[in-house]
Amino acid sequence: MSAPEGYDYATRSNGEVVIFHHGKLAKLMREKEAEEFLAAVKDGDAQEVMDRFVGFDGQTSRPGSSGKHPATDALHGNGAAHGHTDFRRKTG
Repeated sequence: MSAPEGYDYATRSNGEVVIFHHGKLAKLMREKEAEEFLAAVKDGDAQEVMDRFVGFDGQTSRPGSSGKHPATDALHGNGAAHGHTDFRRKTG
């Protein structure tokens, strides 16, 4: 397993901490969670800490995952419910 990469973070003047992954917002932390994150970054590898705090939210596929999920099939269908329909152009 390779080490996490592509993470960056920024602190805001109101105490919030924002983690970005490849330039996109990955997590916003406030108060106690933000303080715990900043302390963890001081003590360890920043990329590892950011990866741990962002975690897996179930919205993106991880490498090695099958990509099949019952919810995905339910939303998009597997084609079995509706057969192919030929439409013909009406003239006139």
